[in-house]
Amino acid sequence: MWARWLAAVALSLLVGNAPSAEAAKWSRRYINRLPDSSFAVIETTPEGKSLRHLPHHDARGNLDLRHLRSALSRLHQVKWRDPVNAEVARRHLREHLDRSRGAARRSPGTPVR
Repeated sequence: MWARWLAAVALSLLVGNAPSAEAAKWSRRYINRLPDSSFAVIETTPEGKSLRHLPHHDARGNLDLRHLRSALSRLHQVKWRDPVNAEVARRHLREHLDRSRGAARRSPGTPVR
């Protein structure tokens, strides 16, 4: 009984029912310092500038579920240079979300990468 309850609590935390105070707001400076691997898609302008879209991994490479859900909800707001990248980003983010939900069912508290 306790194991089911604990699994349900862990899953609810993963899918967004945790208090918002638990999620740290990422400043623009913090986001600018993230490695490219923290973003769903990186596009390049003709001038060679990188456009990094939808950060969802923290500076240590850990998946941040609040930012993952935020990225999924903001997909339609991104101004894509190549519209194909919208689907690439959506698939990438959904795979993370699906894996995180699977990990919560298997063993609550295990970090997801």
